[in-house]
Amino acid sequence: MEEIQEKKKGKGSVITIILLVIIILGLVCYICYDKGMIFSKKAEKETKTEEKTPKKEIEENVTFSDSELEKYVNYISPSSYGPSELLYNIDTVDAKSLSVSDKIKYIAGQVYSKHTSTSDYSYDIISEADVKSILEEIYGPNTYEKTTFNLGCGDYTLNENDKNYYSKTGCGGTTATYTSNVITGYKATKSKLEITTTYAFLDGETNTIYKDYNKTISLDTYAGESAEETTIYLDNYVKNNKNKLNTLVYTFESTNGRNYYFTSLKNNR
Repeated sequence: MEEIQEKKKGKGSVITIILLVIIILGLVCYICYDKGMIFSKKAEKETKTEEKTPKKEIEENVTFSDSELEKYVNYISPSSYGPSELLYNIDTVDAKSLSVSDKIKYIAGQVYSKHTSTSDYSYDIISEADVKSILEEIYGPNTYEKTTFNLGCGDYTLNENDKNYYSKTGCGGTTATYTSNVITGYKATKSKLEITTTYAFLDGETNTIYKDYNKTISLDTYAGESAEETTIYLDNYVKNNKNKLNTLVYTFESTNGRNYYFTSLKNNR
């Protein structure tokens, strides 16, 4: 009888120990769950969110030749006898906020390059097709609208019959101020091109080099023997002193990595 009782006691102890182990494991699992270590819905959600959120790809840099960069800078060419106030006496230009006529002002040099004249030279003529083509090449598709514009002299108005813009001729002038606007850097990806230029001015009457458009900050003096010599000297002066001069940043954007359109200009002065 005693042996039987002892066996029963032994079995009871084993069962008790097993129950205790189960209880302890249950407590451990509950604590882990409460702390979010296992079976956590939050962890599952975070994992799913990470899977759904695409990683941002780092855009590859794109290389442009010097001639390509010059082409983009030369797109922005307001007509002016001397340095243009539209470039050098502004802080920022947002292309999207410009009217069509103001867009044309900023590319006046490109538009005027297409002009012809009537046989008696009374009127300047630029075809509507040329204006539209140049505008959309620089600002992007569907940026052209019929308008009246000014390239620095008289207004150009559209003749609907022959689809040409006409302006009274008689514009002219000269300046004694030299301007150097040199490309000194750029950053480019498939979606954006930023070109930095550095500039300075030389007053041919006083032989003074100035930092600013309004000629309030003089930097140096130089008296060249010819216009060509003065231009070369000023270009080299800008390159050698770029760290103490003002800069322009031209921004062009692209949606296909091939065609870049003008979006803004910033004058760091």
